[in-house]
Amino acid sequence: MLGKHLTLENPVFESYIGDAASQQLPGLGTVGAIHVDTLALSWICMGGILLLAASVKPALVKDGPGGAGQAIAEGVYAFVKDLAQGQIGKDYRPFFPLIAGIFLFVLAGNLIGIGPWAACEYIFPGWPHLGHGAHVEPWEIASPTTDFNVTFGLALISLVVYLGAGFFKHGAAYAKELAFNPVEWLDLIIRPSTLALRLLLVITADEITRMVALKLVPFIIAPVGVMAFEMFIALIQAFVFALLTGIYIGMAVADHH
Repeated sequence: MLGKHLTLENPVFESYIGDAASQQLPGLGTVGAIHVDTLALSWICMGGILLLAASVKPALVKDGPGGAGQAIAEGVYAFVKDLAQGQIGKDYRPFFPLIAGIFLFVLAGNLIGIGPWAACEYIFPGWPHLGHGAHVEPWEIASPTTDFNVTFGLALISLVVYLGAGFFKHGAAYAKELAFNPVEWLDLIIRPSTLALRLLLVITADEITRMVALKLVPFIIAPVGVMAFEMFIALIQAFVFALLTGIYIGMAVADHH
């Protein structure tokens, strides 16, 4: 996660009434090697996607334009379908749920970190803070996609799927190509690494940019402009991750093997 603004290993609640002592905020941060905050934010993203889908489903209609929710859902469906079909070809259907899931999760994970979270200390009494003494700062939510465990996990899923797709489609011929082609060995390292690092570094850079903008120009116009740019980058990075996954799968199932 993004340094001190995400991990909650040592956060405190500052009391705004009197001089009461600060308290530790239990249950968040890291537990051993487990990033509980990453897991919590990832679950929130997944839960949010499921809740939105569940809220739209009862209003879906077969004939007619439907409501705004249906229009958005159909737009996303058509967008991801075109992406998957364009990169994988006629065999895209088995992989469509994966491409759609990756796109929606990465998009939600990117977007959840965008917001003036530091301002919450003025709105919600008891908002958790990080640090001690004169170096206490309000806690800010960072995107789960700034955690390498998340981005590399998504990249490994892509790796396993496109390798499995290649074996399923071409059998021994695909295994032979992997075994005797050194370029393919490098691809097994480079592809997931670039997938994971690109997403991690771009979203982390965006959050650092917002942090700097809020400190240098603590007014409305500049931070809002930065956040709008971040939302654009969040969409682009979700698209790129899903696109590259589709490209790799398409290469694996292509008929030229």
